Amino acid sequence: MGDAAACGEWFLPEGRGGVRAAALVLHGLNLDPGRMRPLIALVNRAGIAAFNLALSGHGGRFDRRPGAEAGEDRLDAFKAASYRRWAEEALAGYREVCRLAGREGCGVVFLGFSYGALLGCDLLVSRPEVAFERMLLLAPALRLRPWDRAIRLLSPFPGLVLPTPAPRGYPANPGTPVAAYNALFETLDHFAACLGPRLNVPTLVLVDPGDGLVSAEGLGRLVEEQRLDRWRVHLLRVSRPVLAAAYRHLILDEESAGRRAWEELSRAVLAFLGGTAGSQGGAPFSSRQNPDSGI
Repeated sequence: MGDAAACGEWFLPEGRGGVRAAALVLHGLNLDPGRMRPLIALVNRAGIAAFNLALSGHGGRFDRRPGAEAGEDRLDAFKAASYRRWAEEALAGYREVCRLAGREGCGVVFLGFSYGALLGCDLLVSRPEVAFERMLLLAPALRLRPWDRAIRLLSPFPGLVLPTPAPRGYPANPGTPVAAYNALFETLDHFAACLGPRLNVPTLVLVDPGDGLVSAEGLGRLVEEQRLDRWRVHLLRVSRPVLAAAYRHLILDEESAGRRAWEELSRAVLAFLGGTAGSQGGAPFSSRQNPDSGI
């Protein structure tokens, strides 16, 4: 599947203000990684370099077979999904980000959507070498609505591919294999087993209370139960009411969120990261490289 640098893409801030931080960016389950670019553009406006990592089965991260269509090979890689594989890929992506942060003398921040947000949080609480100065989590799959119970019943059939509810142009594949959902549930279980004070870093959570996949109420309970006093949950109401509840999970761009909600999200993100329109924010985020990380 290649190394991290070959399985992701760097997006650097423009101008001469320098790099204030380096961000690891993780997409959602069966989301085309390219759909993270509007969010990456916001991060760049705050003077932050962003590494958009593709997990296996997404983007160009799959092995090619002679004579086979790229879509077939991508879906085959998706069917081989596992928590272990994706966690290793995310850790390799983190190390790639740390290399740039080390050269620039700045810290590392995290941007994740849905499953990507869960995977990043799991890395933070379970890997001592991982440290994020700040986290920006969009519709994080840390607490789900009851739909997951029905999917869990299908766990013995990992090769079964289920249709995706996302609008055309957003999914990386035409459907999501049960193997990928099994990896999601294993990540959730691992995250729950490792929960602790390491999670309490400055964090902005953006979620629509009408999200049909992620429970905004559950996220609020997580903040209370874990005493995450450095977290802020911003309830963002998607301004396209014609969307089905499952689609309200998508808050990735103006097309999915609607103009009003996207403008609100943009203001919140830039305020959190210390950037404003036309600027690259303030001072660099601090650098706290872990001497045990080998980076």
